[in-house]
Amino acid sequence: MRIVFFGIPDMALVCLNRLVKAGKNIVAAVPPVPAHPSHNLMVNTSVKYGIPVIYFYESPNEADFVNAFKSFEPDLAVVCSFDHLFPQDVIDIPKLGMINCHPSLLPDYRGGNPYFHIINNNEKQTGITVHYMDGRFDTGDIIAQIKMDVSPDETMGTLFNRQNYEAANMVLGIVNRFEKEGRLDAVVQDKTSSYKKAPIIYPEKRENAIDWNKDAKAIERFVRACNPFFGATCFFRGHMLRLWSGKYSLDNNKNIPCGSIAIVRKEAMGIQTAEGMYFPKVLQLGSYLTTDIEDFIRRTSPQAGEKLSG
Repeated sequence: MRIVFFGIPDMALVCLNRLVKAGKNIVAAVPPVPAHPSHNLMVNTSVKYGIPVIYFYESPNEADFVNAFKSFEPDLAVVCSFDHLFPQDVIDIPKLGMINCHPSLLPDYRGGNPYFHIINNNEKQTGITVHYMDGRFDTGDIIAQIKMDVSPDETMGTLFNRQNYEAANMVLGIVNRFEKEGRLDAVVQDKTSSYKKAPIIYPEKRENAIDWNKDAKAIERFVRACNPFFGATCFFRGHMLRLWSGKYSLDNNKNIPCGSIAIVRKEAMGIQTAEGMYFPKVLQLGSYLTTDIEDFIRRTSPQAGEKLSG
C-alpha cells in the first residue's frame, strides 16, 4: 500500500518513525510550510529515511503541490498533527482516503490544543481518535478511538508525550487494517456546536497569564496545563515570573487581596487566591533564574503582602 504522510513534529515524528520501523511503504512526506519552525526537522527526518518530500508554500491548493501529490498515486494519506485544511479535491486523491490522528475523544476537544484544555478543565479521561478527513478540522467520520486516563499530576508535557506514543501504535494498527480490509467503516461525528472546544493558546496574547481571582485548585491545574510549552505567568516586582509546578491548600487569608503573598517560610511561599492558597514549587524569574521555591526565597526575600500581578 502506498502511503503519503503529512505531519508536524513531535507527533508526526513519533508516528512516522513507527510506520517506517514497521516497514510501511511511505512514498512521500509533506512537512508544514517553510516558515513553520519545525519545517526543517520534518524535512530532515524524511530525507534521513529516504522519503521524498512534497512542499507547498502557503496553501495545499497550490497546483504544483496537488500535481505532485497525485503523481505519487497514494492509496492512503496519514495526517498526524497539521495546521492546514485540505480542499476536497486533495482529500479525494488517495484511493482509500485521508485519515487524521487527533489527541482527544472527538467530538469533544476539537481544535489545536486539546492537551491544555483537558488538564485545565479537570478531565479525568481523554483519548485519541483516528478519523477520515472531510474538509474541516476534526469533524470527519470516526474510524477508531482509544481512551486514556488523565493522572492527578498530569502536565501538558506528560500528556503530550504519552499520547504521541499511543498515537503511533494506534496509527500503525489502523494502517494494518487498511492493508487487510481496504476502506474501513466509520461512524459519523456530531457536527453541532454542543461539544467541548480546544482552541490554540496564544502566549503573545497573555492567554497563559494566571488569574489569581480563581480558586487555588483551578490555578494548580492551570499551571500544570501550561507546563512546559508556555509556563503560567504573572509579574513579581515588575519581572515576569513563570510558575512550572506547585500545590494548593484550602487555607485562606481573606484579609489580603487575591494574588498577594500570604505566607513566607524558609521552604514555602503561599499566594492567596479566591479560595485557598497556591504554593509554587518550581518557578522562573525573568529569563535568567529557574529554581525551586527555597532558592527563590533565599535569593529574592519575598515579603508577606507583596502582590503578584496577572
